[in-house]
Amino acid sequence: MEKHHSQEPSALLTEHLARFQKGKALEVACGFGRNAFYLASQGFEVMGLDRDPEAVAFCNAEATRRGLSFTARAVDLEQPAPIPGEGYTLVGCFYYLDRNLLPAMKRAVRPGGHLVYETFLIDQHERFGKPGRKEFCWGHNELLRLFLDFRILFYFEGFKGDRWMVQLIAERPG
Repeated sequence: MEKHHSQEPSALLTEHLARFQKGKALEVACGFGRNAFYLASQGFEVMGLDRDPEAVAFCNAEATRRGLSFTARAVDLEQPAPIPGEGYTLVGCFYYLDRNLLPAMKRAVRPGGHLVYETFLIDQHERFGKPGRKEFCWGHNELLRLFLDFRILFYFEGFKGDRWMVQLIAERPG
């Protein structure tokens, strides 16, 4: 089972669910599926991507057991073109950061769809030394600036719970 996070879905998803139109959803770096399972239970058709074959196998078996529309695929997210297709009503990424993936993630969102992002802010690394590499944290306003071509519906940078984080909900125009 997933070692680093609760099995509860992100409050960013649960608190803002009404904003999102049901349809195809993509979770990048889905891990053991806490957010993907939540979205599937709310009527989304979910594709999850992760590099860990154990996590992918767990997600697929559990989705079948629960009768949910959630398929996970093992992919190396650091290789070219790991994001399959376009036309997702919702693309989510939680506690994973590879800046090279952002253009493909943005393209994967259909016009009128949403991208949800939550991960560490640079303060987490500077104050607590975690994650171990500062490249795995967004700088102040960095994520916000990269979405100025989208409509920003929600943005937060600060300390919440036990960590410094950045949260974003953005709508693709069109």
